[in-house]
Order: sequence, then structure tokens, then C-alpha cells
Amino acid sequence: MGNDWTTLTGVLIVLIVERLLADDVTEYIRFRAVCSAWRQQTEDPCVNEGLHPRYLPLSWMMLEETSEAPLRHRFLNTRTGEVKAVKFPEEIDRDNDVMGPTLDGLLTLREKDTHYLSLFNPFTGYVTELPSLVTMIHTMAHDPTLVEPQYHQPTAIGLSDDSAWWDRPVVAIFCKMVNKIAVARPGGKEWRWASFKTLNLQSAASLMGRFYACSQDMLFHLRSDGGWSDPKLEPVVNVNLPILLQPGGIPPNRYTLAAHAGDDARDNKKLTLVREVYYWPNGHPPPPDGFDTLTMPRFCIVYAVDVSTRVVNLSHLDGHALFIGDDRVVWVRPGAFSSRLLREGTVYTCRSHRLFTVGDLRVEPHGPLIVELHGHHVADGSRFECEFLSDNSEEVNPMGIVETLATYVGSDRGGLARPPLYMPADGW
Repeated sequence: MGNDWTTLTGVLIVLIVERLLADDVTEYIRFRAVCSAWRQQTEDPCVNEGLHPRYLPLSWMMLEETSEAPLRHRFLNTRTGEVKAVKFPEEIDRDNDVMGPTLDGLLTLREKDTHYLSLFNPFTGYVTELPSLVTMIHTMAHDPTLVEPQYHQPTAIGLSDDSAWWDRPVVAIFCKMVNKIAVARPGGKEWRWASFKTLNLQSAASLMGRFYACSQDMLFHLRSDGGWSDPKLEPVVNVNLPILLQPGGIPPNRYTLAAHAGDDARDNKKLTLVREVYYWPNGHPPPPDGFDTLTMPRFCIVYAVDVSTRVVNLSHLDGHALFIGDDRVVWVRPGAFSSRLLREGTVYTCRSHRLFTVGDLRVEPHGPLIVELHGHHVADGSRFECEFLSDNSEEVNPMGIVETLATYVGSDRGGLARPPLYMPADGW
């Protein structure tokens, strides 16, 4: 064979491909880029509308920071600690806003003028086109939240209807602000949606091509006949967990679903349910302005949900750390980073706020992002909390890995995560 690597046999290429995909899909993409002979003998990672589970960039997240160069963004691998800089196409950066949730590493984009959604793979450049959020609004409603597409931005996105095995996958979104779940096929013209306001859904996640949502009582499985009919939720597991007695006025528990791939990114996926329990110290008078879930103390209980046996058991996160926010969830392997604050078996809840100013009948963001970080080690019960400012600039506000991850999951994306709050005009 000599030095002519293009003459590698098919068997050797298969072995190399399996090894690369077991490590990280970005190495597979680099391998295919070397020569045309290797590309001809390997599968295009953009198959199945760019949504084949084998080729999704799991464990990669785009850092919330000011770019050092135009169109360039840095990505962090939360499993290995590796950082890559990626140059975006100009139209991607110019015409779109990045939404909160990702689909196994794919960025969720919203076109600024038309509100079309798309999924962008930063390592292949492939764009999976989805319908506009405008197709989900109530055109005749008097409630601003129902007629504005900004209120329909997704808080969770994933594959549905066993899409892991379909040639034409189905994408599902959960829009918590309007209590809707919608489904669409890539390239479709509209979202098929249904309102689940009476269920008071808390969170949603995708697992092995199936989409799940949970309330405080039940875990549901989404069905939509491959995206051809309106979505329906089928009860799967009762998560009506024991009630912890709290004094009157304490906010209710908060539930977050998370799909976890483990160290072997393509195997052993499971659903994790995190229960945030707010409390107030005994003997302390309640705050005069009422309880604030951003800052009040809480502890977390973690459950492993087996959807096949319909069993919910306590879990210790299997040696990982878990960061959760309003619309982002990140699993981290602490051994890949050197930080005493990053501990395995710890849940980090990260929520943010910033000052807003009133003008032109609406409220607009003003000032730096304030991140409220609460950490709870599941095994020993130890907890900590802190508050820090983030202006997305490493030079002004250098951050460690914990602050970086907390800023990411707690980000309001420059205020875009909070739609304009309309102020009533005279006579309205």
C-alpha cells in the first residue's frame, strides 16, 4: 500500500469509521474530508435530512461569548473538554437568532423576519428546514401570547414517532409559554399542533427517536402518526411522587426531563427526571415581597425513568454533573475539567434575570445578565449557591467552567428568551 492512503481497503475503513464514531462524530467528518475515495466508501453524515442519530454532534455546545472574529464561534465538548472554533456561513449569523434548546448538538435557529425554524449542524454546515412558528398562532385570539410567534419559541425540541428508524424523521417541539406541542417533517409547510394547557406540562425531552413530556403527575409519550396528524399524548409512567409538606405560600416543585447518553454517546440512553423542591428555613419570617424561585433555597431529587418497565427509581447521575435551565440541559463529565466546583453527582440549577426598561409600550432588556446558580450534591446533600454577572466577554468577566456552563443553560440570549412584555395603551 505504501504511502497511498486512498488505497485503504473497505474492511479497514469500516474499522476506522466505527472507532471514530465511538469517539466523536467530528473526527469522522474530518476523516471523510481527507479524500474523495474515503467519502465514496463512507456514509454522508447529512443523511435523513441531517437527523440520523449516528451522526449528531452529541456533547457539543456553543459557548455564550462575544466572538473574537466575525462569524466564528467556539464550541465545547462537555464529555472531553475539547474546544473547537467554527466559522458560520454569513447568512446563518446575519438572518437568524439562536434558540435555547438543541437537538443532540444541532442548533435551533429562528429566522428573524419570517420565524421559520431550522436545525443547523455547525460541523457539517447542513441546515434542516422546518415550518414557520406563524403556523401555530391563533389569528383571531385577543390574548397577545396566542397571536405573537415570539411566544411560541420552543423550550424543548427533539425527534418523535420513532424517528431514529425512519427515512423521513419527525421533529417535535414543546412551547411552554403557550402550553403547545407541535410536530413537523423537515421541509413541511406547517406545524401540526395541539394545546395541552389543562395538563400544565413542565418539561419535555427526546429519547431514542421518541418525544416525552411530563407534568407534576404523569410522564407522557407523544404520538402523531409520523407527523401526519395532530399530536396526542399517551400516559406512560405515573410520576406523582410523594408530597413534601411545605409551609403555605412556598412555590410548587419544579420538574425537568433530561435524556442522557452516558459516556458511550450512542448507547444506554435513559430519561432522567429532576425534581426541584423549594423550601424556607424554619423560624425565618417569609420575605415581605413574597417568595422568589430565582433566589430561594432548594434541594434536588433525581429519578431514573425506565419507560419500558414503567418504573421510577432514585438516581445519583452515574458519575456525571447535570446543569439545567429553563430551556437548556447539559450533561458534563467532571473528570474532563480541572475545577473543584465541578463535582460528579451534582445538579446545578441555573436561572437568569436582567434589568428591563419600559418604552414604546413594551419592556426591553437592559444591563448585564445576572445568573443565579444553585448546586446540590445528590449523594451527601451538600448545597451551595452564588450569583454572578455575565456580559459574554472573557476579557471583562473571565469565567471558570462552572460559570461558563451556568451562563449557557441560564442564558436569556440577550433578552430574546423573554418575548416583549406588552404594556396596555390608553383605552386598550
